Amino acid sequence: MGLLIIFLAGSGFLPGIMMRSLENRIPAGTIPSKINGVIVLAGMVNMESSRKGLIELTEQSDRIIEGIIMLQKYPGAKLIITGGSGYLKQGENLKEADYLKKLAISLGVNKERILIERNSRNTHEHAAALAKILHTEEKGQWVLITSAFHMPRSLGCFKKEGLDVIPYPVDYKTALDASNKFSFVSLLPTMGNLNNFSIALHEWLGLAAYRLMNYTNSAFPKAN
Repeated sequence: MGLLIIFLAGSGFLPGIMMRSLENRIPAGTIPSKINGVIVLAGMVNMESSRKGLIELTEQSDRIIEGIIMLQKYPGAKLIITGGSGYLKQGENLKEADYLKKLAISLGVNKERILIERNSRNTHEHAAALAKILHTEEKGQWVLITSAFHMPRSLGCFKKEGLDVIPYPVDYKTALDASNKFSFVSLLPTMGNLNNFSIALHEWLGLAAYRLMNYTNSAFPKAN
């Protein structure tokens, strides 16, 4: 039974289906010529190994990188970084948003353009905290950046809080065109497939839990 689970979770077939269904659910929205700002959800700093001036990023670091790139295209836009950390040993002076703000500044973003929310610990809390912040900001267009697999649950939470944001998924884990990728070799278990299975399973369970807790209005949120 254990070998069967490893085979199913480690081959390219099941993890591919689970991950692609998440990543392809919500495409990037049309971004207008003027936006008020970019929202980047945390979840890309390794809090256990980061220390003082050293920021250790995870494979989800596309979120902050793409956020900074977009900020360069829109000089008048703000950057909102939201997230403390789910890391239980974090202290009051050790929050993910603080690290990411420091990173953005070191990469050329004016600190006056950055807002941080440093206490939320999960996607639901991100959206609830941002609802309070955005209601005090000038109304307009806001772009939401997070990993593609995480976008359905994120957008669902933002909609539940009454926030109309433009989705901009990044950090894709699957190939753009997987129609011709099937082969015998693709059935062999790999660590990459096991990692994708773990991520996708966590996200599917999160979607179910968030619907049960009424954090979203749909079990599988979509753009419209």
